[in-house]
This record gives sequence, structure tokens and C-alpha cells, in this order.
Amino acid sequence: MEKYDLIIWAHHGMFAAGPDFDTTFGLMHTAEKSAEILVKTLSMTSKKRQTITSDDFRSLARDFNLSLPEEFLYEKE
Repeated sequence: MEKYDLIIWAHHGMFAAGPDFDTTFGLMHTAEKSAEILVKTLSMTSKKRQTITSDDFRSLARDFNLSLPEEFLYEKE
């Protein structure tokens, strides 16, 4: 929790931290909704039909004035 605001603990749940309740709840809600969408998509097909590239993430982060850890931005084979 020193490095990230959200930790996903496999088979247990999530821990989140933020400056206030609304921000922290929003962070958890976003992660939970993203996981729900992924599970539903994977239940229909194992092939992803749409993807977002690392450069697309960088562009979004720049537009929203956010910083993203480069260690998570890599092209998958």
C-alpha cells in the first residue's frame, strides 16, 4: 500500500486507500466493474475482440493528467 492505492488480494478481495471515502469507494467500484466486464467477456469467448495498446493508455493518462507505472505498460504477445 506504500506504492499503490489499490491492491487486489487473490481469492480474498481488495484493499483501497484514498484521501476520502468517495474517492476510495470510486476506486474500488471501478476495479470491481472492470473485473465484472472481463469475466463476462471471457465467458463468451477466450479471444479478445477489442484491445487498448500501451500507447493508448499513455495518451489517455496524458489527457487526464495522470501518471501510470511504466512497469504495467508493455505489449503482450
